[in-house]
Amino acid sequence: MTDAALSDEFQAEAEAAKNEAVGARGARGRLSTELRLGVVPKAQRDKYRKASNLVARGIKLSDEGDHQEASKYILRALDIAPDAALTNHAVGLVLFRVGRLSKALEYYERAWKIDPKDAEIYLNMGIVAWKLDMLPAAEKFYRLCVQLDPGNLNGVINLASVLRDQARIDDAIEILRTAIFQYPENVELWNSLGTVLAESGDPAGATTFFAEALRLKPDFARAHNNMANMYELIGEPFKAVEHFEQALKNPQDPVDRATMEHGRSLLLLACGRVAEGWKAQQSRLDLNNAQATVFAMNCPRWESLDLADLKGKTVVLVGEQGLGDEVLFLNTAQELIDAVGPEGELRIACEYRLVPLVQRSLPKAKVGNHTSVKLEGRDVRTANHLDDGADYWTPMGDPLNALRPTLESFPKRPAFLTADPERVAAWRDYLGQVGDGLKVGILWKSLKMNVRRARFFSEFEDWKSIFAVDGVDFINLQYGEISRELKQAKELFGVDIHQPRGIDLKMDLDDVAALSSTCDLVIGPMNATSNLAAATGGLVWFIHARSTTWPLLGSDHMHWYPQTRSYFGKGFREFDTLMPRVAADLEQLVKDRK
Repeated sequence: MTDAALSDEFQAEAEAAKNEAVGARGARGRLSTELRLGVVPKAQRDKYRKASNLVARGIKLSDEGDHQEASKYILRALDIAPDAALTNHAVGLVLFRVGRLSKALEYYERAWKIDPKDAEIYLNMGIVAWKLDMLPAAEKFYRLCVQLDPGNLNGVINLASVLRDQARIDDAIEILRTAIFQYPENVELWNSLGTVLAESGDPAGATTFFAEALRLKPDFARAHNNMANMYELIGEPFKAVEHFEQALKNPQDPVDRATMEHGRSLLLLACGRVAEGWKAQQSRLDLNNAQATVFAMNCPRWESLDLADLKGKTVVLVGEQGLGDEVLFLNTAQELIDAVGPEGELRIACEYRLVPLVQRSLPKAKVGNHTSVKLEGRDVRTANHLDDGADYWTPMGDPLNALRPTLESFPKRPAFLTADPERVAAWRDYLGQVGDGLKVGILWKSLKMNVRRARFFSEFEDWKSIFAVDGVDFINLQYGEISRELKQAKELFGVDIHQPRGIDLKMDLDDVAALSSTCDLVIGPMNATSNLAAATGGLVWFIHARSTTWPLLGSDHMHWYPQTRSYFGKGFREFDTLMPRVAADLEQLVKDRK
């Protein structure tokens, strides 16, 4: 959830989910037509008509949220007409709605084999493939849907969205532009074109299309949701909150609503409405939110958030979100140890690469790793038996409600994790041999640089002014493939970025914490490495793509790490003016250290 996590990250999931109900209705209408025209053999018409009526009843119940009762009618229809595309299609739809994605795809495929000319079947197969992150397959299904039914705008919109997610922005724009010429009053098309522009890194341009959707339909919730996301990006969080509240005025599809509520919670934090934001953050765990983790635990969840409840209890603190978030949220761990007291026990289930660091830092806690598996497109997390015999468990983000309700409630300590002293000494010796300059660790990107995440990171070329500062020895802290950037630094900027020896910057996080905290300074975006450097007391300058990143909590610096600085522009991705400011401050730091 750190920095690159925005509510619009979930927009693709919402767009896929919004059309999930149309398939079986379309198939039902088609079967009714075939019955009326006599295409179905006379001997089978009665049973097919009965099956169609049962499907109609079941789909209506499913639309109302009663999937269990719906399944009774639809399974009876399947028993009556197992060889009908309609009944198999309907079973697939209900399975999809209850999260059984692989099984849903199986029934959709059965329906497809019976009726390969039904565009709605391809539409729903595409939705499942999209949710399972099978983008090329989803694209294929959507293209078949549109080929069979060129006027199927759900297929057009979802095809464009899948192309967008594959970074094929121009192709997505062209498909939507063509459709808009034919259907200029369709609000969904304008809305989808806006999401493509947003993903390409042009939030200001995207607002034009969302505004047109809202002109055509002023109460269009998804357009309000997307407009909120754009205002957040361009640095106007209060306007963003207004649009989220407009989006949530009317009853919504549960998936859309969960997405919008989560986006609003992040905006509340970005506006500095901290206590309200933490409370609203419960939406991150709403299982209607496609990105929500499912926790499979063996003890009750601590939900009262009253610290007095924890005295003398055994409590399991379970990591959530990304690795950087786990580091950030460990800010409260020592206070939870104090809350359970000597009679109780805090057990921490964190990412396995963090276990040695966390155990050293919090010796009174019992530390182990959690395990996550992907089931039906969902992350399911367990605490690896740390919850056996425990009184309560809590996701790491929840204690912030009780312990960090205001900016003033953040402690002023510069570190809450402890790097390995022996490794710190070893890295200090190494850095002393690199050169006489200020030792500045740098990182500049995420390991997962898809089209959505890439918007929140600077280009390597943006670092030119920083590399021009004299008296600095740059130390690489960036994990992943970086050979191109190292060569570019040497050839274009005349800078050698030193590669630390004998360390895996992705896997050896205990050693990464020791190295990064030993540097005189670390510069980079918020990720696992920069969070580790700051949490272990290192001086870190965070580079943000926008001023409204939620961990800033409406302020100009990270209260989680009081010794750090944050740099951002007034708008979105203003790295051309931001990076020279960092360079000027770095130059001054070099002078001050002489």
